[in-house]
Amino acid sequence: MDKNDLQSLKRALVDAGVEIYRTRPDEIHVAERVRLHIMDSGVKITFGDDARVMFSARSQRSDFPHDSATDLFDKVRDTVGRAARERGYIESDAITVEVKDPVDNDKILDVWHEVTYARPVDDLATAVDEVKWSLALEKYISG
Repeated sequence: MDKNDLQSLKRALVDAGVEIYRTRPDEIHVAERVRLHIMDSGVKITFGDDARVMFSARSQRSDFPHDSATDLFDKVRDTVGRAARERGYIESDAITVEVKDPVDNDKILDVWHEVTYARPVDDLATAVDEVKWSLALEKYISG
């Protein structure tokens, strides 16, 4: 898939009932409703020579206060990662994200251990199927 497929893919996603959060020249971010009025975007499609569907999954220190960062990454890999690998996804990144207080930037509210998975896609139908699968997947590991 190349950038010429952008409009076709947007139309196919909307026709499949998928809400778009943001579009950039080389990617589409898919909306995930946290609540009716709050959206997040942990699923995206990138274009170009390596078109792929990507999603992030996480665990949070607040749910597992006594576990190490390694253990928290492993919780994601052992649950979400297993299903993703079976479907052809590979781990593309693993990061620690400090969630800061919006009023006091020095205060850390929580720490997320986030793993990103990616799967190449060659056509619009596969891209839509993988986005829908990613949206249905539980991507938050809680205690």
